[in-house]
Parts: sequence; C-alpha cells; structure tokens
Amino acid sequence: MNDLVIRPSVRKARFSLALCVLFFFAVLAFWRYVVPDAHWAILLVGVLPLIAPLMAWLDAVRTTLTLSGGIVRYKHGLLSETVRAMDLQKLQNVFVERSLSQRLWGIGNLVLESASEDGRIVINDIDRPQKIADLILDAARQEGTRP
Repeated sequence: MNDLVIRPSVRKARFSLALCVLFFFAVLAFWRYVVPDAHWAILLVGVLPLIAPLMAWLDAVRTTLTLSGGIVRYKHGLLSETVRAMDLQKLQNVFVERSLSQRLWGIGNLVLESASEDGRIVINDIDRPQKIADLILDAARQEGTRP
C-alpha cells in the first residue's frame, strides 16, 4: 500500500486570503482617493488582517498524519516537532467530528483512538474526513484488527 499523507485543509485560508487582499485594496483606494493627505501608515490597517490566513497556512504546513506500513505517524510543529506513532493493530476507534461550519466547508476533524492513556490523535480541518477514516479502517482491517 502506498503511503497516505493527510494535512489540514487550506480552503478557509485561501478564502480568508482573498478577502484580506480585497480589504487591502479597499483601504488603498480609501487612502488614495478619499484621504490622500493621511499618513501612509494607514495601509497597515489593510495589511494586519493577513496574519490570520498566514497562521492557518502555517498550521496546514506544520501538521501531517501519515499512514505507512501499518503505522500511523502524527507530526506537529515547525521549528520544534512532536511525532507520535500508533500501530494500526492497537487502533480501537476511528471517527469524524464535524461542526456546522465544517460541514459547510466540506471539512472535519479526524479522531484516532487506541487503548493507551495518551492514545488519542486528532487532526483538525481535513478535506473528505469520512473517506480518510474509511481508508484508515480498511488499512487496519488488512493489518488484522477490527476497530
């Protein structure tokens, strides 16, 4: 089986970025045509909202769930990284949680549980979460378990 790599969705980040760019151009037009004598620092008002899509993109880059060779690996972090591994044979439960806004965006949270004390892995805001959950369950069945 090929490696399955799952990352958080960037749909909301792209949409937010598009809105922020439109907002920046609105602030730029306001500064240029309505208050041309205002200080150029007013443009910072248009740039500051770009932080939110940047943070969402960073979250998508720094979080990865990989299914390979009967092991699920969850990596989280950019400069310092945390890696958790879970054997598919120890996997007990796989389920999807979706809020109303996540359902509207077509994304959801994937939750993997095992019998260990810290055996819960949650990856937030992934595309097609139910399909991914089914793929993980199929891989677990091929390993000889029945979550």
